[in-house]
Amino acid sequence: MVEVALTTLGCAKNQVDSEIMIDILESKNYKRTDDYESAEVIIVNTCGFIADAKEESIETILQLAQYKEDGNCEVLVVTGCLAQGYSDELKEEMPEIDAMLGTGNFDEILKVIEEGLAGKKNIKISEPDFNYDDYIAETTISNKNSAYVKIAEGCNNNCSYCLIPKLRGGLKSRSIENVVAEVEQLAANGIKEINVIAQDITQYGRDLDGESKLVPLLKELVQIEGIKWIRLLYAYPLHISDELIELMAQEDKICNYLDVPVQHAHQEIRRKMNRPGSKEEILAVINKLRDRIPDITLRTSIIVGFPGESEEHFQTLLDFVKEAEFDNLGAFTYSQEEGTAAAEMDCQIPEDRKEERYEKVMNLQSEISYRRNLNWIDKEVDVLVEDYQSQKPRIMIGRSQREAPEEIDGAIFIKDTTADKGEFVTVEITEAQEYDLIGVEA
Repeated sequence: MVEVALTTLGCAKNQVDSEIMIDILESKNYKRTDDYESAEVIIVNTCGFIADAKEESIETILQLAQYKEDGNCEVLVVTGCLAQGYSDELKEEMPEIDAMLGTGNFDEILKVIEEGLAGKKNIKISEPDFNYDDYIAETTISNKNSAYVKIAEGCNNNCSYCLIPKLRGGLKSRSIENVVAEVEQLAANGIKEINVIAQDITQYGRDLDGESKLVPLLKELVQIEGIKWIRLLYAYPLHISDELIELMAQEDKICNYLDVPVQHAHQEIRRKMNRPGSKEEILAVINKLRDRIPDITLRTSIIVGFPGESEEHFQTLLDFVKEAEFDNLGAFTYSQEEGTAAAEMDCQIPEDRKEERYEKVMNLQSEISYRRNLNWIDKEVDVLVEDYQSQKPRIMIGRSQREAPEEIDGAIFIKDTTADKGEFVTVEITEAQEYDLIGVEA
């Protein structure tokens, strides 16, 4: 039995692609291993979204290529966004690579490995049009209790800084029936939480008949037995409908949590980013969510140092962060990506100024997150226990509806509990930190 080791870089959407590849290989009697030294096949599923991600992908490829000399590796396969966008450069600079698959070619993983084991190199980069309706993922790579479910691939928003339409193509939604079948299979396999993902989940279904199908999909998913939490990630703020808000308020299975990427607050920068809508409109959506779902946790992401961002523009962003008071916020320094409209814009911001602005935003957000966490002291929350923090004394780590998986947000540390991994337990919060909460079993 051929052993395969796989490394996934980048976002959760990439993890879904890795799970599909593993499912394909395991169905043909390949065995997944975490021991890279013994693996005959090593797959690197790369990210190529921004410069830091590309650098990490290249470093990982070079590191794992050493197992061709020092280990048992016969075939090194590179997949994902870096392969999709930069296959010619990788072929020229990294002869260690035996096969490459673009974002539309994951279904050919078995073929390129078999040919690689026979000594043939392969590059398969086509248009990014992979049909997710052909596959129902049964494997979860990193978590036995939680799974990501990708309901659509690609994006039609065409933000000026973003490579996703080039690397992943336009919006391609899965059918409701296919998504439901996958979640039913995951529930049968013991998964308790699903995280609904896409580049913009609010656009789900618009490519099929012109209307968002997110609410009809969620109405189907909440009926699936065994699923306790349904978490929504990456919702474009101005596309969050009253119907969606009402469904979230009514359905206990849908987490009181929403990831709402904003990117910037100043109207001029938003226009240059090709992000429609104003700061005032975004705040109105935030207020509507909090009015209808008082305990909702809101997360956002922002970009600092976008071309032409003046001190006035940045101050507007800081003022917005103060006013919106997101529970969690991820900030990124703008990355000038070749092939995007923003890369050609004048007034590119020096790196040191980007870093300075990044630090200011994150320092501000740490104060906000801590202040909002204090509000949870003496409250009780249901927590999914995921791991040990220590055996003696016994402290477990878990997440409530407020925390997304994979260390995206903080965690809850549970003292004095007999609960084990994979169990739900009610926890009384006793202490708050900037991003984490501490409590005891209620």
